[in-house]
Amino acid sequence: MLSSALNYVALRLLGESPNGGDGAMEKSRKWILDHGGATFTAAWGKFWLTVLGVYDWSGVNPVPPEFWLLPYYLPFHPGRMSCYCRMVYLPMSYIYGRRFVGPITPLVMELRKELYTDAYDEIDWNKARTECAKEDMYNPHSLVLGISWTILHKFEPIMFHWPWRKLRNKALAFIMRHIHYEDESTHYINMGAVPKALSMLACWIEDPDSEAFKCHIARVPDYLWIAKDGMKMQ
Repeated sequence: MLSSALNYVALRLLGESPNGGDGAMEKSRKWILDHGGATFTAAWGKFWLTVLGVYDWSGVNPVPPEFWLLPYYLPFHPGRMSCYCRMVYLPMSYIYGRRFVGPITPLVMELRKELYTDAYDEIDWNKARTECAKEDMYNPHSLVLGISWTILHKFEPIMFHWPWRKLRNKALAFIMRHIHYEDESTHYINMGAVPKALSMLACWIEDPDSEAFKCHIARVPDYLWIAKDGMKMQ
């Protein structure tokens, strides 16, 4: 579901019609809907669809930026994650903390109609938050993780209100310092394509005209290469 939903959206963004691709788009959409719709995509899918405006932040499990302010000696501090995992979580928590959503264009509105079995305004986002297609469920969430997410989902919104907003802003500033450090250390290539895209977006959200974002754009071609069957990214 993750790949099907994101590839379908990518093709639509590139100009493919809902019934184009010699029937491939229609077959893809039918598969997505037959398997419950895009609410059943995995966490990264929900995240990117939300950024685009095709999904809602209330249907995404919390990625609180404040965790980066916790004492490092705690075993669940994000800095103790594996290197790739933490470099994905770092910009992801910034974007989540800002609740960024792109412009709601006519195409976004069309995608909202194409990807779900229910009308977009009638989707139970809290239920969708924990939905995942069996094809994508490699390791079911533990009870402890599920309870933790539910508690965070309920109480995390207070971070947008005074005086907690100060803590949120402090966490976001802390994260951006780390993102800029990683960018400069890797000459804006980053560790891989996923953290590269997330860090580039975080820099754009912080300041679309920043030198950091321009440096990110300049290094995108480093991930692109031509194979015998077309362009690849990695």
